[in-house]
Amino acid sequence: MKTKIIITTTLLVLATITNIKGQQALTIKQENNMNNTDLATLRKSKVKTYFKKIDDGQFDEEYFNLYTDDVELYYPKFGFEKGKEGIRNFGKTIGAHLQNLTHDIDGFNYIISDNMIVVEGTEKGITRSGKKWPDYRISHGKFCNVFEFEGELIKRVHIYVDPDFTSEDTDRVNIFNNPFQAVNKKTLPSTKEVLEEFYAILSGKKKGNILDLFAENVDWDLPGNQEKFPWTGKRQTKREIENFFKELYSNVKSEKFDIDFIAINGENATVTGHLSSKILAYNKIFDTEFVAIFKVMNGKIVKYHFLEDSYKLNEEMQSKTPINNRTLSKQK
Repeated sequence: MKTKIIITTTLLVLATITNIKGQQALTIKQENNMNNTDLATLRKSKVKTYFKKIDDGQFDEEYFNLYTDDVELYYPKFGFEKGKEGIRNFGKTIGAHLQNLTHDIDGFNYIISDNMIVVEGTEKGITRSGKKWPDYRISHGKFCNVFEFEGELIKRVHIYVDPDFTSEDTDRVNIFNNPFQAVNKKTLPSTKEVLEEFYAILSGKKKGNILDLFAENVDWDLPGNQEKFPWTGKRQTKREIENFFKELYSNVKSEKFDIDFIAINGENATVTGHLSSKILAYNKIFDTEFVAIFKVMNGKIVKYHFLEDSYKLNEEMQSKTPINNRTLSKQK
């Protein structure tokens, strides 16, 4: 009897110990997973800081503290460099060629695995000679960066991008110019057809997604007081343009929109007209002449500037008129 009790007690103790060890192992694994998640988040934040510092031209202590002392850098045609001094040398080289460089940080695609982060995205800029890029014909501003980390610091950054930003390497452009794209271009809509569809969808005469008419990256500008009129301002991506239409339709009710004249010259087009809109927050009608400037490449809108009397809009909308929900819903 005593033997049975001892054996049973021993088994219970062993089971309890095994269960405790199992729980401890699970806890350690969960903590490690949490730590890995936190570290990945921190590293991603470092990558964003890297791009923001470059875009702002702030090569300060915070920027150089992103790297290990023996960091390795690679850039096409520039080659390899080592250490923070190598990072400085690369900055001097690229800075002598580029006046401005901007990355679409909000539109980045991230691939995170172990101690690696790969970033795919788009960039644009102006060279020291004043040339803007990309042209969305030959250059499209696509790039890919590979970051390798040691703890919280960048140990390796390899940048994969064509340094011929403005497509001036004519020999390579002629060799690699896609011969099939020329065939495809025959079926692409013309500037006139894109504009006709744009205004047909905008006016409700035709069903469709107006965002499909835009390229992935767009030079968009609608000047105005953004604090009072949130639909105004500069935008670059389809996501931002989608937000524009949401802001516009929730704040403005179109009363009248007339086009007076459309001038088209190849990829470029100018539209003039007159519009009348009710600004819902102020319950006031705003009338103005307008000019819309388009650039259409490969069947997609890559530039849209809308110019109206923004000064008049700001001056006329000085005091808000309370509108109850029932009245607002009727206006919509």
